Amino acid sequence: MNMKKVLFYTFIFIFLATAIITLLGLIVDDLIAPGYLDKLFYLLIAETIAPVIALFKKTNFFEEDQNKNEGQDQDQDTSKVSIVMLPKESFPRSSDPHTCTITIFNQDTDEEQTIDGSPKRANGYLSMFLISPTEQELVKVKLVSSSNEIWESDYFSPSVVKAEMEKV
Repeated sequence: MNMKKVLFYTFIFIFLATAIITLLGLIVDDLIAPGYLDKLFYLLIAETIAPVIALFKKTNFFEEDQNKNEGQDQDQDTSKVSIVMLPKESFPRSSDPHTCTITIFNQDTDEEQTIDGSPKRANGYLSMFLISPTEQELVKVKLVSSSNEIWESDYFSPSVVKAEMEKV
């Protein structure tokens, strides 16, 4: 069982335990002191709202099962690396949307692969995700703003995760 499923079922168990104790405290008089019962009730409300907002918005708990259904090999590494575009102040929200071209150069085979996409905002930074980069690969990022300003990085290792962009 992978860690995401363990975390998911742990939260479900904690929620159920809190719900049962709180509901028993509401139904049966003098089972739980009123001061504790109030806190348990507020905790139950928070436990009901928090997963909807925090966990389920961004986390795919059953990603492994979806990969199996799509015929992908489960043993294949599907880690993601976020590439952050720097300097941050050069890419204000007012110039969104940007288009991005990522060139991946494999040093072992001397092959280049190009990926087109739209960068997203993460913590105010413009960023792109790469799936399963290897140690032999170097990455180059080219960014074009909505006003046709072009920014480009030199080749860098994806383990650095920061693309130092220069205006072309």
